[in-house]
Amino acid sequence: MTDTRYGALNVVPDGAGYVLGSRYSRDFVAVPAIGGDVVRWLQAGYSVEECARRAEERMGEPVDVAGFVAGLAEAGLLPTDGVEAVPTRVPAWARRTGRVLFGPAGLAVQAALTLTAAAAMVAVPRLRPAYTDAIVTGVPLVSLVVVALVGTASGLVHECAHVLAAAARGVPSRVSISRRMVTLVYQTDLTRLWGVPRRTRVVPLLAGMLSDAATVGVVVLLELTVLRGAPPLAVQLARALVFVKVAGLVFQLEVFMRTDLYALFVVATGCRNLWGTKGAVARRAIGRASTADRVLLETVDRKEIRWARVYLFLYVPGVLWTAWYFTVFAVPALRRLVAMSLDGVATHGPLSLLGLAGLLAIAVTVASTGFVLWGVARTAVRLVRLLV
Repeated sequence: MTDTRYGALNVVPDGAGYVLGSRYSRDFVAVPAIGGDVVRWLQAGYSVEECARRAEERMGEPVDVAGFVAGLAEAGLLPTDGVEAVPTRVPAWARRTGRVLFGPAGLAVQAALTLTAAAAMVAVPRLRPAYTDAIVTGVPLVSLVVVALVGTASGLVHECAHVLAAAARGVPSRVSISRRMVTLVYQTDLTRLWGVPRRTRVVPLLAGMLSDAATVGVVVLLELTVLRGAPPLAVQLARALVFVKVAGLVFQLEVFMRTDLYALFVVATGCRNLWGTKGAVARRAIGRASTADRVLLETVDRKEIRWARVYLFLYVPGVLWTAWYFTVFAVPALRRLVAMSLDGVATHGPLSLLGLAGLLAIAVTVASTGFVLWGVARTAVRLVRLLV
């Protein structure tokens, strides 16, 4: 009798081996080539014993197929009583919209808009972003609120691009909020992209950056046409959107963090656990490798260890780059907002409407910046403790 449990497994070629997924788990497992072959034999209806015989014949030595199947069950990839399948349905509207925006025609349009934005900024200096673009009005509190709203909307659009591009390929995803060093970020869980071939993962991973760059292209064209002679507030809002989008693109280029470009780096290099391997390599280098680190380094491919070393060399320059960017763009903007707020308090008094708005703006600026820097400090303390 055929065991129907194996029909829940998804087998995807990946390099010299396979990646196994399941409708009953959000996790994926990398296995050697014989592991993928065994799963396909099981799905074809062969017994565990017959699969073991075939595997031994192919490998030239006994293969513990029963233990392999038990491992799949332990990893949660095989259905068990009381466990419901992970939702994998993609809404039809999302699939259709994704195919329009991130099919060949949509990608061509977005690429053209990106090139337009780059060319316009080179040719027209006033279109280049500056930290003053984050100060929309003379009232600091209003500027903070407006930029926060623009940033929130921009982040959601970026993540929706990931969702739609993945949906076009039949892959469900979900959005959450996290922190990357000095930046609060949205992020889309694209784990199930492991269930499609490596080449198919590229556009969903790149979709957020493509949408950001294309949006900049649209806004720049508007600035050169419709917004010429428009009210100053409309122009400043456009400038704020460009600033937010370009800042987001610069952040995504910081491959030393788990950004979109990091994910593309993993796909391009064929790595499967680059982040974990990077940490294990670093701890081994300073003599602080744990048992789990040693086990990981013994089991991963040598190629992944080589790329982990390359990735480590990107980390320190990346931290310095982040510090420079924060100092050149964020610090002047924050200093300007605080100075404007203090001037409003001094000019109109702390109990006036503008004075109260200034005090609130200072509180929001200090609290938000302090929250992010506190997270950075905690990360630095953990790193120092590890090194010591």
